[in-house]
Amino acid sequence: MTTVTDLQWKQIVVGGIAPHVLSTGLLIVAIVAYTFLLAFGTGGEPDPGALQEFNTISGTQIYPIVTILLTVVAAGWVARRVDPDTVMLHGVAVGILAGLVGFAFGALDAMMVVRFVFTVGAGVLGARLSPVILDD
Repeated sequence: MTTVTDLQWKQIVVGGIAPHVLSTGLLIVAIVAYTFLLAFGTGGEPDPGALQEFNTISGTQIYPIVTILLTVVAAGWVARRVDPDTVMLHGVAVGILAGLVGFAFGALDAMMVVRFVFTVGAGVLGARLSPVILDD
């Protein structure tokens, strides 16, 4: 029987936080790149309406999808480094932690609950697919 003390908590914390850190970094890079593209494309100041629309779409729709996909990879990474008997439990733990961190980035509504469920599912999927995702 696996207990809570059998889990690799340092790896779970890294795996649960990394998807959000990477997604946030990618979001910032995308917004800065889009701003530069608009500025150089128009030869002047970028259109504030276009920037606002891009920021809204990328922050509310693309960011959560990228985070969920990165949770699959992070859970796979954690699963590769633990005892084979605890792989699924580690995947669930990474998914739950990543989902809980996601609550800090949005309002507690039905869509956030759906994202939480998908994020936990991504943790489980990453644990199950770890041999395929991170082939040695």
